[in-house]
Amino acid sequence: MGTPATARQDGVDDVADYAGRLLDAAAALARDGLHRRRLSPFGLPIEAWFSDAAYADMAAANIASATAEPPAGGGPTLHLLDAQSLGWAPPEPMAHEYVRPDFNAVMAAAGLRASYLPAGPMWQVYSPSRRVGVQLVSRRGRTPPWESGGPLRTFIHWALPERARLCHAGTVGAGGRGVLLVGAGGSGKSGTTLAGIAAGLDSVGDDYCIVAMGAGGVEARPVFRMLKQDPAGVRRVFGPEVDFGPINWQGKWEIHASRLPRPPFVDRLDIAAIVMPRVARLARCEIRPIPATLALRAFMPSNVMQLPDGEAEGVRFTAELCRKLPTFELLLSSDRDDIAATVAGLVGRLG
Repeated sequence: MGTPATARQDGVDDVADYAGRLLDAAAALARDGLHRRRLSPFGLPIEAWFSDAAYADMAAANIASATAEPPAGGGPTLHLLDAQSLGWAPPEPMAHEYVRPDFNAVMAAAGLRASYLPAGPMWQVYSPSRRVGVQLVSRRGRTPPWESGGPLRTFIHWALPERARLCHAGTVGAGGRGVLLVGAGGSGKSGTTLAGIAAGLDSVGDDYCIVAMGAGGVEARPVFRMLKQDPAGVRRVFGPEVDFGPINWQGKWEIHASRLPRPPFVDRLDIAAIVMPRVARLARCEIRPIPATLALRAFMPSNVMQLPDGEAEGVRFTAELCRKLPTFELLLSSDRDDIAATVAGLVGRLG
């Protein structure tokens, strides 16, 4: 199947037409030479076909496999391709000319969900009815630099069942119970998670996790098997001699769970509270209740806007979560054991 006749479309409706034809082309592509991986975050069975073997290995290593009951209806089939393998060149001057709500509305009217990044460029398109998705980049290796820290994040967001959502939050806990750590970048989410892990607590992630709400309460499950933290923060916790190699585009180490002294990830944590950490450099941590509205204000922006669509659903989900759970502010000390003991004490009291 050839490249579309024009690289530029005249109307926004043509973007949805292009996305639909892209899905058809990927589904019809011969899979000889592609690299198959089976993944299962949240028990969601994903069959993924990659044109890039290195990308396939990275995704398989970094995405968590969970033992949750598979969602009804099964999971998606994804095609992670470059222009050479598909025979299509992604048109560059197109979707970025339209504001995000208009772009998403046009895709929704066509029964699709999609994302377009001009840098690259990179298209991601998903059909919920067909459970088929495609990602197309201009050439092999042109995925965004943040992809290694959260591979297939957008597709996982699109394919999750109702009442489950990909959330931008850290987690730490013990004995199967824990807390969600929320706030903007630099607030202390990853540092609190890392301090807890170093002191023997568990986690399902320091940056993203899957949160599900049901009649039995709120649970968090892992989506990636990695931690991200700047070298100074890591060395404060694990000592000055620690070195995890090259830093990423954010100036952070991406640390796979297998490289830590103790594997920290558990399959689930029952969430007892939402905690908003704040770097305060106190002699001892202080923790205090706060109104749900303050936690919501800290949680909402990154939890909703770091994903390409579903803003209204994200707002409702986050608001319900903050109403359902007790909310606290954690003023942090610089002592990892004190941080871990404070969080573990809160979980114990709420338990």
